[in-house]
Amino acid sequence: MSSDLYSTTYTTLERMTRIHQRLNSGGQFPNSALLAKILEVSSKTIQRDIKFMKECWNLPIIFNKSMGGYEYTEEVMDFPAIKLTEEEVFAFLIARNSIEKYQGTHLQEPLSRLYEKIIVQMGFKQSARMKRIKEYITFRSAGWTKAKYRILDKLSKACRDRREISFTYDYPSKREEKRKRIKPVQLINHDNVWYLLVGNEQNKPGHFYSLARISNLKLHATTFAPIIFSVEKLMENNFGIFRGEKVFDVKIIFDSYAAPYIKERKRNPSQKIKDRPDGQIDYSITVNHLIEIKAWIMSWGKHATVHGPQELIDELRDELRATLMKYPRE
Repeated sequence: MSSDLYSTTYTTLERMTRIHQRLNSGGQFPNSALLAKILEVSSKTIQRDIKFMKECWNLPIIFNKSMGGYEYTEEVMDFPAIKLTEEEVFAFLIARNSIEKYQGTHLQEPLSRLYEKIIVQMGFKQSARMKRIKEYITFRSAGWTKAKYRILDKLSKACRDRREISFTYDYPSKREEKRKRIKPVQLINHDNVWYLLVGNEQNKPGHFYSLARISNLKLHATTFAPIIFSVEKLMENNFGIFRGEKVFDVKIIFDSYAAPYIKERKRNPSQKIKDRPDGQIDYSITVNHLIEIKAWIMSWGKHATVHGPQELIDELRDELRATLMKYPRE
């Protein structure tokens, strides 16, 4: 029933939009019979639509007797099929132009079609703003995932319907592929890369799989019971997407050069920063995996000094020693 209501509402809005476009173009003076023929409905439906547009949306529609049809008495710059505040318009514009991040991916085309359909409902004034926003806002991507849209679409349906799936998964570090059969729980987008969270044998959240490494995907008829959990709770100690069972309390001193930049971003709820008189900061954070925070610390080079845990210090020392071996002094 909700699906029928949605379909009826959408059809009515689309029909009123087309009536508005006819009236706003000026000089056409369409009557109920003509509009009914164009829109393939009855004349009474058109009359009800126009009455609603006049009484509920306060649109300046009159019937011009001398011309035998309807017209606007003044130009309508903001058709109210979708009424937005200034803040909402700006937020939508940002979202619309953010599809540049997906350029080159299979998401770009369906996202573009979706936004264009919404723009049609927004009226002339707001559509004009769409064209101007690129003059002062630009999105630059650091790269995009190789995940295919058809795989994303299939997985979303599998998660929704709680259907088991099987696929071939590529393990780059092992240089091998394995066939997996799992319970898909949730799709997660982290830094523009899609991951699939799956359920384990105990019917609890398990591992993440990168969609870019999934191929030969098959949906099975077998379903599974709901896996109840909180993504926020599950990932509260994540530094990135990697997740482990062991917890590490990381302590770092960043010098005065790095300190202002480190303060600009909060990695997870446990992060704490304490200022030092000399401009340095004490940085502490609890994480459940070291691979991503290790790479992040190394990216700061001499500006970061790790004071714990010892396991992280040892890994950094080994990594740096191995790296230096690649650059021998001549």
